[in-house]
Amino acid sequence: MLDVQLVQEQRFRLSITPEMKQSFHLLTMSGQELYRYLQEAAADNPLLELEDQPAYPFRSVRRDNTQWHTSYDPLLQAKGTEPTVEQILASQIRLMSMPNGLEKAAVYLAGCVNDDGYLKMELSDIQTVLKVSMSELNAGLDVLQSLDPPGVGARNLQECLLLQIRRDASAAPYAEQMVQAGLEALVPFHPGRTGDRLGITSREAQAAYNYITQLDPKPCRCIGAAERPHYVVPDAAVELLHGERVFRLLAAGNPRVSLNEACSSWVRDSAPGELWKNRVSEARAIMRSVQQRRRTLLRVLMAVMDEQKHFLSEGPDALVPLNLAVIAEKLHMHESTVSRAVNGKYIHTPYGIYEAKSFFDSGISTVSGQQTSASAVKRRLKEIVRTEQINRPYSDSQLAAVLADEGILLSRRTVAKYREELRILPSLERKRWNSHPVDQASSPRTKR
Repeated sequence: MLDVQLVQEQRFRLSITPEMKQSFHLLTMSGQELYRYLQEAAADNPLLELEDQPAYPFRSVRRDNTQWHTSYDPLLQAKGTEPTVEQILASQIRLMSMPNGLEKAAVYLAGCVNDDGYLKMELSDIQTVLKVSMSELNAGLDVLQSLDPPGVGARNLQECLLLQIRRDASAAPYAEQMVQAGLEALVPFHPGRTGDRLGITSREAQAAYNYITQLDPKPCRCIGAAERPHYVVPDAAVELLHGERVFRLLAAGNPRVSLNEACSSWVRDSAPGELWKNRVSEARAIMRSVQQRRRTLLRVLMAVMDEQKHFLSEGPDALVPLNLAVIAEKLHMHESTVSRAVNGKYIHTPYGIYEAKSFFDSGISTVSGQQTSASAVKRRLKEIVRTEQINRPYSDSQLAAVLADEGILLSRRTVAKYREELRILPSLERKRWNSHPVDQASSPRTKR
């Protein structure tokens, strides 16, 4: 038989208030996101007043002199709409003298070109739409492929490379022949085997290969770019002055808000009702959250730079391993709070603008028993590859051995992982073959 009882007990539980949630949300935002958020809040709540961001000095060049101005007019910085690939190609077509039908076909084909410059639609599908003969459509394609930039209107990579080679008067000999033979022979590339197959010397094969690697596989990728440039506004700045670190938050990345004095006086004196009292409470909660964000951000970023104190004097190679737990323990914070504070934040340093998260790095053991940061190892790996012999590049095992000689212990698989993260090709694809005149004389090859 079930016995039902009423039991009363007392528990302690931490509950997250709406203001705490708001503080967490603002801490995660970057400076630009926070400014937009406060703009919307100020537009919705007349009691909240957003201070204007400081003006940035800009240079105005005149005929007589060059002056610096502190005023900032955003309209002067407005940029016109970039022309699209279709507009640029169509403008070239209209400058040519050709029959109306041919011009119509060429303009329509120009509209079918994608952002990289390739024609991905089948000519048979285009013929169905335009209702023109295939010969006239092919003539329109010839017109399209004769436009600038060279390679536009190609239907595949091989055709794109061939169009560029044929329009280049200084193209390397046998480059067109090598591309026509098939792109699968170019990766991996061996000049001896390629030369034997094409009937040319290995030196000529290497020269043609070097020329082909300089061609643009996406000829129109820089025209009418859909992506807008992303400008980073640093949240803080740090520098060395007379041997001491000077750290400050920048106003551009940390906007300020205040109460509108006229509105707050009216609410205080007139007592219009609960609605406006709630608006006052909301405005003050936002102000407290913004102030809390500034304090937390300042403490976290200062603690990070204290741990990376050698960075300011010695540069990026002096970064030491660091994780969120070290900063959290130092500041008596939770790791999630530190993570929110560094997310999307940037610091202006004497070596450029760095993302705050870039100062947190894993450690790599050295022979001396100390640890170095993974980013420093990657920079050293990149430098080793840059200075290697082009005809005898290092393999991943050899790179691991070179680093081991310098006291950095890495496995071959870790080296391969770092190499891929740095977008460095494998040794066989980095290799540039050189043939000696003696070898050429001893084994002559006939040229076609």
